[in-house]
Amino acid sequence: MMRIPGPRGAIFRISQEAANLRDYLLPLRGITGSSRFAAPFPALPDPEKVAGQLRGTPFAGEIARLAAEIRAHRLPIFGSVWETGPEIDWRCDYPGAVSTGLGYFRRIPYLDPAQVGDHKNVWEINRHQHLVVLAQDHLLHGNRESLDTLGRHLESWWQANLYLQGINWTSALEVAFRALSWLWVYHLAGPALSGALQARLIEGLRRHGRFLAHNLSVYFSPNTHLLGEAVVLHAIGTLLPALPEAAGWRNTGRRIVLEQMPVQVRPDGGYFEQSAYYHVYAVDMFLFHALLEEPPQEYRDRLRRMGELLRALLGPDGRIPLIGDDDGGRFFYPYGRRD
Repeated sequence: MMRIPGPRGAIFRISQEAANLRDYLLPLRGITGSSRFAAPFPALPDPEKVAGQLRGTPFAGEIARLAAEIRAHRLPIFGSVWETGPEIDWRCDYPGAVSTGLGYFRRIPYLDPAQVGDHKNVWEINRHQHLVVLAQDHLLHGNRESLDTLGRHLESWWQANLYLQGINWTSALEVAFRALSWLWVYHLAGPALSGALQARLIEGLRRHGRFLAHNLSVYFSPNTHLLGEAVVLHAIGTLLPALPEAAGWRNTGRRIVLEQMPVQVRPDGGYFEQSAYYHVYAVDMFLFHALLEEPPQEYRDRLRRMGELLRALLGPDGRIPLIGDDDGGRFFYPYGRRD
């Protein structure tokens, strides 16, 4: 993979930690002027056009149903519904009823269930994919209550998860998933948000980008973790070019994604972990990157073979078989039937 051996590797890791500590000890100067950040993003499909095609469909009806549940404090997580109450505890494992406090993220024992519960339960709710549903509901049905709920959830999250503090900063991939959700929220609902909320969202995305740039999983889980982090880092840099670090993030993300295609995907298009679920995960990540920036032909050819293999796996029923590991997450829409 990308592990850096010897002294160079040690220097790399020390530089990562030094960057984290600098941002922790020296508060960042905030971004001003949210008008510099276009919404919707020109690089993504026009939301109004897509919404016009979807209104009145079963999908639009499902979005309305899910949004009503979310507004009633019932969040769809891992195929079940969690009752959170009006004030969400963002650092809580709801099924295990265990909540953790704040503290520098490196000092959070997130793998110790006795202290934090099941960290995957905590992380899943903090991917904020349910906020995308609220943005979709506002776009499809003009539901202002969904937009207001979205804003309240973001504000409460920022209060409860200070930068680099707490369990929700302990995994770079989880930071990437949350940033991806925020990008979709800004794309789908940005013009309808208040100027203050837009500015906070842009600043939040900048901090997520800085975290990803400083904590790429080169050593720990250099698989879909590293791929997802690089894809989202590239997306932040591409979709928000007015950020001061945008060009560097875009270049770093692109370099890693292009490097990882031949490393993680076999010549026949099969994902190297030999898992149907992770194959879907990787297809989504590589495809999203290709939509934002034209990749080389070799990349496109291998991605096409990934799609052909996925089509073969689906079979005539169009259902994905459970082969190998499955962690329950999705890069895009995570609701509905799991197969």
